[in-house]
Order: sequence, then C-alpha cells, then structure tokens
Amino acid sequence: MTLLAAPPVVKETSPSHGEVIQFERRRQPSFRRGFQSVFVIAAALYAALSLYLAFNAPFDFDQYNTKCRGWAWWTINDLRSHPAQAHNVALLGSSLMISAASGCDANFLKKSVDLTEHHKAAYLDDMLTTRFGGKFNTFNLATPGQMPSDAFMMLKTMVNTADRPEIVIYGVAPRDFIDSTLSSPVDTEPFHYLKRIVNLDDVSEALFRNPISKLDFWLGKTAYFYKYSLDFEMALSDFCTSKMERLIPPDKNHPFTYWDRVKLLPQYLPGEIKPGAVMTDPIDRQFAKSHFTDNTADYVDRYHRPDKAIYSTQFYFLRKLTDYCQREKIELILVNMPITRQNVSILKPMWYLYYIQALREFSFYHNVPAFDLCEFDRYEHADYHDPVHLNAFGARKFFDRLVAFMASTERTATAFELAGEELERHAKIASLKVTPL
Repeated sequence: MTLLAAPPVVKETSPSHGEVIQFERRRQPSFRRGFQSVFVIAAALYAALSLYLAFNAPFDFDQYNTKCRGWAWWTINDLRSHPAQAHNVALLGSSLMISAASGCDANFLKKSVDLTEHHKAAYLDDMLTTRFGGKFNTFNLATPGQMPSDAFMMLKTMVNTADRPEIVIYGVAPRDFIDSTLSSPVDTEPFHYLKRIVNLDDVSEALFRNPISKLDFWLGKTAYFYKYSLDFEMALSDFCTSKMERLIPPDKNHPFTYWDRVKLLPQYLPGEIKPGAVMTDPIDRQFAKSHFTDNTADYVDRYHRPDKAIYSTQFYFLRKLTDYCQREKIELILVNMPITRQNVSILKPMWYLYYIQALREFSFYHNVPAFDLCEFDRYEHADYHDPVHLNAFGARKFFDRLVAFMASTERTATAFELAGEELERHAKIASLKVTPL
C-alpha cells in the first residue's frame, strides 16, 4: 500500500526592502513609456485636428464678435451697421478728441448724444462745408486712452471694414506717447479687440516687451483651438445661459440689467459699455464755469517716470500710421491738442518742449502737415472739464481754430476742397433712382 506523498510546504516570504525597491525601479520605465506614448498620440491627434479644422473651417465664427463690448467694439460696430454711408474725413485721438467732438455736437445739435452710437462730428462737418464747399461726413475713430498703436489699428480696421477716408485728422497729446500706466501696446482695450480683425505681422516685433505675450500672439495665429478659444468660450457661455434660462426662467418683472451687474461686480469686464452708459449733454456757460474736475492725481501716475521704450515704440507706430496713409492715398494731418498749463507742469516743461520739438521734426521729415493748437492764452478755465478735456465751449474754439489753420494752408485746403467735391458727387450718384426698362 503506497501512501500519497504530502505536498511540499511552501513558506510565504515577503520580499526584502531591497527587492521591493528593485521591483519598483523595473516597473517605472514601463509606466513612463506608456505615459509618453499617450502624450505623443494625444499631441499628434490635436495637431492633426487643428490642421484639419484650419483648412476646412467647419465653424463660421464672427471675428468682429467679442465678450467685452468696449469702446472699440461700439465704434467698429457703428461702421458695420451703416455700410452705405461714405466718410471722407476720420478723426483719431484719445478722450481729448472724444470730449471735444461730442461736447461740441451736443450743444450744436441741442440734444444729448449717446457715445455708443454717436461717432460723428456734426459741428466740424458744418464748418468744413461752410469753408470748403461740397459735402463732409466725418467719422470719429477716437477711443479713450488711444495711443498711436491703437490709432494705427483703428484706421486699418476702418479701411478694411467700411471705406477709406480721404483725410485723417489725428489729435495727439504728450500722454499718448509716455503713459506710464501701460507697459506695451498690447495692454489697451482696442488691441485686445482689433487683433482679431487686422493683420499685425509687419509690426509684431514692436508690439511685445516680453516673450510670454509674443508667444500668446503667435499661438493665436497658428493654433486653431487657441486662435478661436474666445469663440468657443462665448458659444459655451451662450449655450449654458440658454439652458439655465429654461431651468430657471428670468424674472420678467424685475430683469437683471447691465446696471445691476456693474453694481454687483464693478471689476468684471471693466471696459464694457452699454447704450445709455456714456452720455454727453448740452451745457450752458454757468454749468461750464461751475463744473471743473481736478484729475491731477491721475496724470501724476501717467507722467510718472516717462519710459523711453514706450516713447520710441509709439513714435514707431506714428511712422507706421504715416506710411499706411501714404500707401492708401490718405491725407494725414497731425494736431497738437489743447491742454492746460496745470497739466504741463505735472509733466515738466522740459519734457513738453522735447515732445513739441519731436512732433515738429516728425512733421518735417515725414512730410505730414502738423498744427500746434495748444495755445494756452486762447483758452480759459471755463473752456475745460478738467486740465486736459475741453468742454463744448472750448471745443468750439478748437474746431474753429483748426478749420482756420487748415484753410490757410494750401496743401490741406486743396485736400479738403477735393474731398468735399468727391463726396458730394458720390451722394448725387447714390441718390439717382434707376428706372426699370
């Protein structure tokens, strides 16, 4: 009788500490290779999908759309909303030009003007017609804080979007070239909106002062999903909003308005404006004399330590604007805007004289007509809202003086006479009714 042999006893032993470490070391390369493979595959799929979408364009995105509808958006939207209107004069400049044109128009038209939709210069048009004859229709491209880099982009957008003006009047001031609150041209509201519309390849080297912003710009041009990230974000936001409104219908009796949002979240989309948010009302002499705001603290910050890099960059863009106007056969006129002695004292007279000399040299070497209308003794305290912004009465003095200067200069007078005749002829042709045969 044979007995079955008992199975051998196997002792379970745990690996030593050294063996565990060795096992983990053997396992890590395999894990890394797997992770790297997944990353490479994902990157390849992303690149292939981006390339496919870039060439096939399955989504019809509106390059003029944006999440934050600031001053630049409303200006260009006004141009696009009236494609049949021809403009033979355009204004460029900062809030100094906005304040002058809108204040003068409010008193001239005897009504309040909403600056989300009023981009005209009615009083200036009337003066130009009276002096030069013909017909004038001026469009105001000025935006708050506009610098030459913004002015260059605004004019290019106007020409690309609507029509080409015959004449551009560009009002400048010292702040436009040395604003210490801005580190580069990409910090402005117009840049963030207009970079989606105009081609900036030829000036890209002057736009950026750090590699991160430059990388952001080029990724926006080459990577499809990065380029249209704002469009995808807005589409997702609209989708979620529509679904939420179905689940939680808004209160029609007490709707949540723009004003409620500004009051609740004042720092959200700070550059955004809505109809009725920026109004200019007619004023009388008594109001002009009694209402004056001292914005010295603001300009102390703006003039603090003028940056030579910003200064040279903005003069570079003034040259680019000049070159662009010459290529497009546009007569560019530079105007040094009126400001007070109080404001010049903050800047320091030495810097102001240096700026004036630079404008004169620029005008001479680039063959651009330039008029210095910062005549301190011509304006009084009651002509200003604050040390830099003209009110309706100061603005009227300014435009009267500007038209007189342009009429007394043969080159600019001829340009306005031809522009007025051309627009008048264009208006007569457009008014002809074609009768069917």
